[in-house]
Amino acid sequence: MLMNKKKLSLRLAAVLVSSMMMITSAHAAKKYKFTMQNMFSLNHPVTLAMTQLAADVKEKSDGRISIQVLPSGALVKGPSIFESVGMGSIDMGTSCSCYHGGMLPAAATAFALPGDPRGVDEIMDFIYKDEVNAFFKDAYATQGVYYGAPLIMDGYTIVSKNPINTWEDLKKMKVRASGTIAKTLQKMEIPTVFIPFSEIYVALSRGTIDAEISGNHAESYLAKTYEVAKYQTTPYISGAQNCEVIANQDRVNELPADLKVIFDQALKDSAVNMVEAFNAENKSVMGKMTDSGAQFLALPDDVMQRWIKTAVQMWDEELTKDELSAEYIALVKKDLKSRGYDL
Repeated sequence: MLMNKKKLSLRLAAVLVSSMMMITSAHAAKKYKFTMQNMFSLNHPVTLAMTQLAADVKEKSDGRISIQVLPSGALVKGPSIFESVGMGSIDMGTSCSCYHGGMLPAAATAFALPGDPRGVDEIMDFIYKDEVNAFFKDAYATQGVYYGAPLIMDGYTIVSKNPINTWEDLKKMKVRASGTIAKTLQKMEIPTVFIPFSEIYVALSRGTIDAEISGNHAESYLAKTYEVAKYQTTPYISGAQNCEVIANQDRVNELPADLKVIFDQALKDSAVNMVEAFNAENKSVMGKMTDSGAQFLALPDDVMQRWIKTAVQMWDEELTKDELSAEYIALVKKDLKSRGYDL
């Protein structure tokens, strides 16, 4: 009798172990597919970085995670990607934080902050500091969005028909600008006008505007504005443009711990790949523009100092009205101080 009970116990134990192994095996074998809506053109450095991201995450997860990168506009347009990801209509996306300022003002605050003297590498390092990365993840989570990784590009240059050699040169110009850049110019009593991006080239060629601020040197090359306005300023008058790769928070939460580590590392690698690709592209196009007659002029120190002083004043007067934006500005100022910048 005792022997039978012992055999029964062993059999039950064997069944239990077998069941547990089957559950573990099924869990390990489960695959996670993400559909990503990309907003950038096929030849853009972001698109190249996302293609590499999909390949990396598939390889490193042994095929357990796959990302399908859809071309621009396939499901939704760029400005709608953030909301669509938050709602779960799509799993992942690439976007720029200025697009969802209406839903999350702090996101727009972080995009190409006027007067921020830091370059791409410094801002990349800043975003990956523990407290800053946690800030982005927590802020985006309020909208059901997982902040995956920054996609950082150079900030804004001033493209003008005439050179800016003095403060008075700038004050005489009618400048196409938008967002916080326009607010900074207005505080400097420089007239601004908003013109859709697609109409900037014509407005410059007709003399409707004297200058425009809409992107970095590489973006000026793509827009061909150097053909009708050959002067571009250095250094950039804003911090980097903070675009990003995002995912639906619930979908990310489905990943088991081991795959979450792989997913996050692949996202971070994609951020590095993006910066490297964009830097190479930027150097190439600056050479091409120079060969075509474009000129890159350094803004005089007094103009840069006035710009930075006015911009920082605008941070305090305008951007800190929003609680999360105020928290972000405090993080920026802390980082600037640690790097020796005196604003």
